[in-house]
Amino acid sequence: MSQIEKLMRSHMVNFATYHGVDPSEELARKAGIKPEDVIRLNANENPYGPLDNVSAALSGLPLHLYPDPNQRKLRAALGEYTGQPVERIMAGAGGDEIIDLLMRLFIAPGQKVLDCEPTFGMYSFSARLAEAEIVSVPRNSTWDIDIPAMLEAIDDSARIVFLASPNNPTGNLLTERDARALLKTGVIVCVDETYYEFSGSTLCPLLDEYENLVILRSFSKWAGIAGLRVGYAIASSELIGHLMDIKQPYNINIAGEAAVLAALEHRGELLERAATLIEQRKRLEAVVDEFPGISYYPSEANFLLCRFERRTAEEAYVELAQRGIFVRRFPQTVLDSSLRISTGTPEQTDLLIDALRRVV
Repeated sequence: MSQIEKLMRSHMVNFATYHGVDPSEELARKAGIKPEDVIRLNANENPYGPLDNVSAALSGLPLHLYPDPNQRKLRAALGEYTGQPVERIMAGAGGDEIIDLLMRLFIAPGQKVLDCEPTFGMYSFSARLAEAEIVSVPRNSTWDIDIPAMLEAIDDSARIVFLASPNNPTGNLLTERDARALLKTGVIVCVDETYYEFSGSTLCPLLDEYENLVILRSFSKWAGIAGLRVGYAIASSELIGHLMDIKQPYNINIAGEAAVLAALEHRGELLERAATLIEQRKRLEAVVDEFPGISYYPSEANFLLCRFERRTAEEAYVELAQRGIFVRRFPQTVLDSSLRISTGTPEQTDLLIDALRRVV
């Protein structure tokens, strides 16, 4: 162990990091193609990019001034969009920051954080940073929550349950019945609704009943501004007040704020784009239904988890990458035959279907 490592917190020395997606230039280099030939279907990004009105809102900003630490304009606009009181809302640098803040607020070393695998890897990543005990309860064969197993795992040391709805990467929704069963235990239940604009399903109505419910949302997927990192939480005014107290003062930069305000002003056009992506997902589903050796799990998001039965997922991934199409693969054994494919433009779907036909 080096001298530097001796000074580090012991659990950080050999840390299992979260691996995000590579930039297009790196993907192109690995595949031996030009960056402009890369089709990114690996991060559930909006392939249409930002609206022109959103890009225009970034021009002429007072970059020499700090942003509003209280997020007044931003929270007011989010309140109007969600129908929630401003005091129930806080914006974060992506949903990731809010996940981290929840860990800081509720977790002491050794206390439990629960999720249901397979799911979004940032929950366990942030829990490891916080020195939490991570309990990942496997989902059943239809990717639904195993409520008896979850209730058995929730004890006096449990603090937070993280559940995505639609779940990433499986695409299925958390039912209200299952959410209520977990909320009744009194632990913090964080429902990640990053893909809400695609599913149209929310558990926000339960906020009036349960002060331990936290809803996460994001502008990365539907609004096409993943690069600006803006998400938000909806929760009880008491919980939001504590999160506002411990966040970094200037966590939302003025570019992110301006982009979100413009996106909400022009939400109709953005939601039309989201509907187009849903149409492309359904188109992909119809094609996969006709292909031998490949199936999919029903999804309520802008992606489809596909299972390959005659090829390994790694073989399929490599062959798609050689054609410039990059999808998401996973290290978990339960997903070793599956790839998550983001929905793209109609033109990208054409190329994907042709490539899948050759792969399967």
